Amino acid sequence: MLTFDSLPQARVVRAGGQLVAPPPAPPADPTPLARGVRSVLEVLVGMWPLTSVLALSMALLYLAARFSSP
Repeated sequence: MLTFDSLPQARVVRAGGQLVAPPPAPPADPTPLARGVRSVLEVLVGMWPLTSVLALSMALLYLAARFSSP
């Protein structure tokens, strides 16, 4: 069954004769594991030229070792 517990309740308050919805709640702090994974992804994406050159060189080294042996 679909639950809507994660959705904030939309309350409307009357302020100065106009209907005003309260501001959204700030997002929850991520867990340490999520922060670590995000920082690793940020570094990999931010340094994509180096990451791609290293991935290409590892692939070429693997292929050279694989196909050069008798």
